[in-house]
Amino acid sequence: MQRKVLLVEDEKNVILGVRTCLDAVGYSVEIVEDGEEALNAVRREHPDLILLDLLLPKLDGFEVLKVLKGNPETARIPVIVLTARAEEEDRQRALDLGANNFMTKPFKPQELWDRLKDYLST
Repeated sequence: MQRKVLLVEDEKNVILGVRTCLDAVGYSVEIVEDGEEALNAVRREHPDLILLDLLLPKLDGFEVLKVLKGNPETARIPVIVLTARAEEEDRQRALDLGANNFMTKPFKPQELWDRLKDYLST
């Protein structure tokens, strides 16, 4: 069964890089560009993993995390924060809200793959 990843990102170059990386290993990728769309897509798509930017239109990534991890139906979905915000307090806040992992941009495709495979192994 093909694993589903929801990418919540509004930067086109990051979308392209992540999609290329995930397509190469056979994952299905759904892309949304704001926090409200992310919450709708989670309900609709039931992803196996979420890659979540923090700097998003409408609802930021912290708010999305709060809603996802506060809902018993979505709390178990692994969330990897993928963001340009590299401050320690942002990292700690995301982890405190329930993020499973935290990566800063720019990143290497191998680094992304190494983190994903821990959560998406069959």
